[in-house]
Amino acid sequence: MDVFGLENSRVYTLSWWPKINDHVLSLSPTWNASRLFGAFILPFNPANEKSTVLELLATAALATLRVYMIYITITSDSWDLLFMSSSQFVEKSLDMLLKIPMGFVLVIPWIFLLRKPQISQLSYDLGVFDKLVMKNGYPQNYQFFHFISTIVAIIDIIMPMTILTAIRGMSFMKEHFIVLSFIGTSWSAGLLFNTTFNMILYHMLYRVEVINDLLRKLLNHDHYKNNKEDTMKLIRLLMRLHDKLGDIANNCSRCFAMMIILGMIHVLISQMLTTFALSRVIFYHYDVNELIDCTFYIIGTTGYSAVPIVTIWMAGSIKKRTIITWKLIHRFINTTDDIEIEDLLQQFSEQLNHRSPCIDFRFFDVDWPLLVKACSEAATYLVIMIQFDIKQ
Repeated sequence: MDVFGLENSRVYTLSWWPKINDHVLSLSPTWNASRLFGAFILPFNPANEKSTVLELLATAALATLRVYMIYITITSDSWDLLFMSSSQFVEKSLDMLLKIPMGFVLVIPWIFLLRKPQISQLSYDLGVFDKLVMKNGYPQNYQFFHFISTIVAIIDIIMPMTILTAIRGMSFMKEHFIVLSFIGTSWSAGLLFNTTFNMILYHMLYRVEVINDLLRKLLNHDHYKNNKEDTMKLIRLLMRLHDKLGDIANNCSRCFAMMIILGMIHVLISQMLTTFALSRVIFYHYDVNELIDCTFYIIGTTGYSAVPIVTIWMAGSIKKRTIITWKLIHRFINTTDDIEIEDLLQQFSEQLNHRSPCIDFRFFDVDWPLLVKACSEAATYLVIMIQFDIKQ
């Protein structure tokens, strides 16, 4: 079963949705939307691993345009009128925090150019995995992934501009359209970048569970119980599939880790600040207009914080399913009577010991305890901020 409780061995199709035939197209809504909004310029399946002159010039032109627009945004009065609060701390902090995504999207295209070989290898490994799995009769459900990717891409595009419009109204949006459009597209680019990473994790999760399904098939199917040659052939295939997943996870972390970590920190601080602003207005500094503003602020940051929560959910699920893989292998070891099969399974177990498809970001494992610790730290600082504000 995958993360949504759907059976991997079934084909999920929508008659009214376009037919999708490969993993590149299944990821294309979020990936191409990210390119459209300038998060990066590379396709998911680049023709070569070296950056071309055209890619360098396009990235430089995009960076120049962004620097110019950041200058206009900072020097105009649009930003000063966008965030208002009776607390200078809240107002100035929001002003600083919500400019940071514009800096993120200035850096991401250059990181992706440096990581172009890893992106190319990531796409290649996913394709190899799928070709191997198709030989065992497993559908890829590319249309299903394409549908989900399209839905989340639309949400990422619509949400920032909707929130910006709701904060100050349509007349304010029309008056400061250029600046607010740049702010909105920058936020959308950041969301799409994170969502692209989440969709790749979802592809990985599906493939981890395919390996587990095939292991269960080995344990329970009479054909494999009575046919040593086919059993060893399938075990070798599973070892190769698992090794490919390790490559995919490693390249995924190398391409996305730095900006995802910074994004998580940014989301945590932003959510803590907007929660403080809302708590302050509700409990001891009530003002109707400020309450409405703070409500929109927290809706925006909560929507933004949903993205790293999904990242933790997906990465945690991958880790959990990998543990299930380990348990299934050792269950097989304990039930088989054949020495050669047992030796091969022991090799598989050693492979899992040394390399598993987990998202570790080099600094820490991405799993639910990370979210619990982050919320605990945020709650502590939030209480300190409220106490300090009350005393003033």
